[in-house]
Formats: sequence, structure tokens, C-alpha cells
Amino acid sequence: MKIVVFEVEDWERRAFESLQGEHRLEFVGNPLTPENAGTYADAEVVCPFIYSDLSAHVLKQFDRLKLIATRSTGFDHIDLGYCGEKGITVCNVPVYGDNTVAEHVFALLLAISHKMIAAVDRTRRGDFSLKGLQGFDLFGKTLGVIGTGSIGQCVIEIAKGFRMEVLASDVRPDQDLAARLGFRYVEMNELLSSSDIITLHVPSNEHTRNMISHDEFAGMKEGVVLITPPGVMLWTSRPWPEPSARERWRRPAWMSCRKRKASGKRLSCCARYMTRNMIWRPCCSITSCCVCAM
Repeated sequence: MKIVVFEVEDWERRAFESLQGEHRLEFVGNPLTPENAGTYADAEVVCPFIYSDLSAHVLKQFDRLKLIATRSTGFDHIDLGYCGEKGITVCNVPVYGDNTVAEHVFALLLAISHKMIAAVDRTRRGDFSLKGLQGFDLFGKTLGVIGTGSIGQCVIEIAKGFRMEVLASDVRPDQDLAARLGFRYVEMNELLSSSDIITLHVPSNEHTRNMISHDEFAGMKEGVVLITPPGVMLWTSRPWPEPSARERWRRPAWMSCRKRKASGKRLSCCARYMTRNMIWRPCCSITSCCVCAM
């Protein structure tokens, strides 16, 4: 069986060694794209990561394909409808890196709450003044967690270590979990209005895309910090608020990266942090957004 592994790095190859001999393996450093799909059209198994294009347009070029094994939890880059029609099995990695993602949430949060990036930048320039570097403690703040799956649970556990109050919202509330970890499930409106920091940990699908927009922003506290993962888009088709209405956000949060679609609809991260997949063609990465947000 011919197996083509896309977006593979050298350290990943060892995981496939047991398949050598019995199967023909080909490693490709680049993602699968419409342009290169024809080169690998005889593959029976493809193993991509998140940047590969597995739309019907691409998959139609693989007439022998039996299995897509994505090395990711998310599978929104795969046309499941087409795969179902053609009898192509799709599998993913249900859980991995839960604590890694959760720790990164707090790395971002501590960077903003303690003005770390601005402080480091000043120090590198030989400026040791403290003016404007007053941040805030996480102790006693209310953290709103949208999505209490494996990552959300890790976030809650870390938050309790900072002695934060935690509110949560999930389509399937787990009251036993809430009792064990010491948090409360509330309706989304209450979470938005009561939280000092909001973090989203939900899958990217038709139910979560564009889930944070004008109405949700209007219901949030002034100065709220919003941390979102890739795929959960922050989008609106209506005009952006006037500057006076935007004052509920800390000013740097509105130094967001904006682009316009051909339709004229504007998209913006409207938050402190973003990743490459978070909005339509973002123009900066996590690092640069952290810098501008500070």
C-alpha cells in the first residue's frame, strides 16, 4: 500500500518506521495542494496535517484513495461529504497537547497582564522606567471558559491554581466535573457579562464559526481580555462601532489587523491574540499581535 505523508518534519519520520517494508512510504515536506496532488494521485493512504487541502476538488485526483489519517484533532480541512460518498475512511487524533495549549493560554495571559512584552522591549532599549507598565493580577479575576473539553479542563485546573473564579459554558455541561474542579456552568450571556478574561476552546465547525460578533462584544465587560484558538472566527457583516463604543475594549485590543473581502465585509480579530488560522487572511502572527497589543 502506498502511503504519502504530507507536511512531515524529520523528527516525525521515526513514527512511521514500523510501516517500512510492508508498505511504500513517501514523505513530503509541503502540504497537499491542488497544484501537487497529481504527483501523488496513486496514493492509497494520505497522512496530512492542518495546512493540506483535502477538498473535493483535490481528492477527485486520487482514484485509489482508501484512507485519510490527519495528524490533527481538527478535520475541517477535509471534505467529509465527498469522503463518505467515495467510501474513504477518515481518522484523526482525538486528543493531544491539552496541557500544552492550556499553558500557552496562560503564557499569553501573563504576558498581557504583566505587560511583559513592553517591559522587555524597553529594557532592550535601555529604558528602565515603570511608567505605563502597571498591569493586573489574575488572583480574584473571573475567567470565562467556553468549551470544557480536554483543553478547557486543563485551562480551568491552571486557573484554580491562580485562585481565579471560573465560569464555563458548554453544549454538554458536566456537573460532576464542575463539582470536582470548583467552577460553575452558566448561560453564555452571563459568562460574557461577568468575565474579566474569556478564552474559547471549541472545535471549528458550522456551529462555532463567527460565534463572537457584535452582540457578544456588546455584552462583555469593559477592558475584557479575549483569547481565541485557530478556527473560531470573529466576524461581522455590520459596520464597526464608533470609537466611543469601542472604549469598552482596552485601546490596544482594537489595534487589530483588518482586511476586507471583495464583498466589502470587514473581518477583524478584535482581540488581543490571534493565530494564522484565526481570521480570513490575517496579516500578523501571535508574536506580532502580542507586540501591538502591549
